[in-house]
Amino acid sequence: MSVTEGLRMYLSDRSILRSCLFFAALLGVALLVVWPRDSLESALRTGLAPESFVIVATCFLLCMLFLGIRFGVQDLSTDPSVQLQEHVRLTPVPLGRLIGGRAAFILLHSVLLLLLGAPFLAAAMAVGGAEPSQLFRSLAVIGSAAAASRTLGLLALCVFGSRQPLREIVVYPVFISLQIAAFLALPSASPFHALYQAVKTPGSPEWLICILANLGMAATFCGLSVLALGAVRAVARRNVRG
Repeated sequence: MSVTEGLRMYLSDRSILRSCLFFAALLGVALLVVWPRDSLESALRTGLAPESFVIVATCFLLCMLFLGIRFGVQDLSTDPSVQLQEHVRLTPVPLGRLIGGRAAFILLHSVLLLLLGAPFLAAAMAVGGAEPSQLFRSLAVIGSAAAASRTLGLLALCVFGSRQPLREIVVYPVFISLQIAAFLALPSASPFHALYQAVKTPGSPEWLICILANLGMAATFCGLSVLALGAVRAVARRNVRG
């Protein structure tokens, strides 16, 4: 799937568009909940609601992680997931190029979702007294974590194909376990910890460590996806010879 084809599919699929609108609505509700009840002018001038930025950023992260996995396994797409494995079985398309095209689309679509949610986070920044640098760092952390969740969904799609219930049973616990393991082994790798540190300790480099860790996971998941599709193709060729 090329980037252009992916964009056309996601922009024309009503269920995906509804999910994006629901995502924006959730961020709007989170912002409304933490919006200062006193004078807005005073809040903008003094930053009287510092917790607002952390709360909206955490909600933003959770939404991006959930949508990342859902979009990665194509649960919200009208295009049946089995087509990916069938495409691999029936054509000699290079697997690296196939996964590379999907990875490029994942990056582009994640940026679009970040742009959709950025105004809500910017509003929380204004009333919370955060700095623009904290906003950009938070967006970078959220984007890298979304890329990791989405490529894990892609890996599940490559491994389990059209077996949707099995994909969902496996992928969510695996991702949660990876996040817990990453936090226990290296707290800086956790996007939740990195978000908190980006707000509470602006000079901390942990946000950068988190980005590198999540992009490393995304690259690993893409590599494993290539191997999984390679196994699918090898089994198909063996069956043909048999």
